[in-house]
Formats: sequence, C-alpha cells, structure tokens
Amino acid sequence: MFSRKEAVLTDHRDTVAELYRLHGPAVYRRCLRLLGQADLARDATQEVFVKLVRHLDGLADRETALPWIYRVATNHCLNLKRDGRRRGEGAALPDLDLADTAGAEPFPDRTLARQVLARFDAATQAVAVGALVDGLDHQELAALLGVSRRTVARRLEHFLDGARRLLGGT
Repeated sequence: MFSRKEAVLTDHRDTVAELYRLHGPAVYRRCLRLLGQADLARDATQEVFVKLVRHLDGLADRETALPWIYRVATNHCLNLKRDGRRRGEGAALPDLDLADTAGAEPFPDRTLARQVLARFDAATQAVAVGALVDGLDHQELAALLGVSRRTVARRLEHFLDGARRLLGGT
C-alpha cells in the first residue's frame, strides 16, 4: 500500500505525463519556432516540463496548466536567446520564422525583427510574437499567457508604438 507522500508523487507523475502527452508536441513546436534548432527545442521542452513538476502544486487545475506551460516555454526560450546573445552566441541561434499569411509578403529582414524585439521585456516579446508571428488573437493569447485581454492589447500597442519609433515610422 502506498503512503500518502507516495500517492501524491504518483498523482503528480501521472498528471505531468498526461499533460506532456496532451501538450508536449505543441510546446516543442513553440520552442522550435523560437529557437530554430531541434536539439535546443527538445531540451527546452524537457526543461519546461521539469519546471511543471516543481510547480504543479501551485496550479489550480489542469485547465490553468496550459497557459502556464505556454508562458514558461515562451519565456524560457526567449531567455535562452537573450543569454546566448550576452555570451556572444547570438549568431548560433537562427532567426525567428515568421508565419506565412495569405496575401502577405514575408518580412524581408529578420535580423531587424530580432533587433526590435530585443528592445522589449520578455512579457512584451511574448505578446508580440504570439500576436504577430503565431497569429493568435487577443483572447487566445490572453488565455495562453495567463493575463487579461486588455493586458495583451496594451502590451501589443506598446510594442507596435515602440517598434514604429525605432524604425522611424509614424
């Protein structure tokens, strides 16, 4: 018979395994999109789920887990990119791939996009990438990041205004 502690650990393990089966591929794709290298994306995905094991007690239920996982994956990958730049490894990580949209031309200068993104905090970067790269609407992005729709709108507006200023636009 299991002790109470063993039963809790088994429940946690089962919950994390279920969440990994459900959301692992999406987290991996998110990490791959941000990092651009399969091995880095696999490592990042694993790290996100290790963090989930450590913080599972703090999550109210499985429904709150997805926004938390997505936010942690985004922040983890952006931090890896930032830390790589600080160590002079920026060239080792490829550019962000921008999502193709019908009738839109691909952004011609991904280096410029990276430079603009680097001027903003991680939360604003996550909103900008989610809205402009992943094509998520404000409600979806708010749910994934665990913030209000209004916060998403304000951060996106802040990003767009700042990007226009940096780029010399109106």
